[in-house]
Amino acid sequence: MDEYYLPEKSDTFGPFGPFGPFGPFGAEGTEGAEGTEELLPLVCFQLGDEQYALDIARVHEVLRLLPVTRIPQMPDFVLGVINARGNIIPVFDFRRKFGLGGKALGEKAKIIVVDVRETPVCFVADELLDNVKIERSSITPVPQGKLKIPQECVAGISRLDERVIIILDLDKMYESAQEDIRNFSP
Repeated sequence: MDEYYLPEKSDTFGPFGPFGPFGPFGAEGTEGAEGTEELLPLVCFQLGDEQYALDIARVHEVLRLLPVTRIPQMPDFVLGVINARGNIIPVFDFRRKFGLGGKALGEKAKIIVVDVRETPVCFVADELLDNVKIERSSITPVPQGKLKIPQECVAGISRLDERVIIILDLDKMYESAQEDIRNFSP
C-alpha cells in the first residue's frame, strides 16, 4: 500500500469547523483601522523539517489524507488526483519538488486545498500547525542566502514572537510546478 493511501475520510468542515478559518464572526479584525496595523491571517504548516505559511484567504479547505489516483508519466512530485466532494483536484508534494526531504506521511499529514488562479489545487503537508495573524508591515523581502525553496517562491518573511514565518508565494510555486511538468520526459 502506498504511503498516500490512508483509509481516512475528509473532515466535513476541515479543521476550522463549520464557520471556516475565521470562526462565526467572519474575517473581522483583519482590516486596518485608524491607529492599528492591518493584519494578515496565515495558516502555518510543516513541509519536511521546515515551517511555512500561506495567506489563509487562499486556503479553500483542509482534508485528511484521501486515496490518490496516480497519473502515469508525471514527475514524482505530482502524486496524482483526488476526488474531493465531486471535484477532481491535482495533488502535489512540494517536499519532493523542492527537495525538502521528510519521511512517509504520518497521522498528522493533511491535504491542503488552495485556490490558484481560481483553480483548486492540493498539496500535502506533514502537519497543519496553526493560524496566526501578523502585521503586514512586518513582512520583509527574502534575504539573500540559501533557502530550501527557491527565493522566487517565497513572498516574504516575518517574525512572530521568537518564531520566523516563511510566507510562500502560491502562484510562483504553481508556475514552477507547471514548468517542470511541461519539461518532464519520462
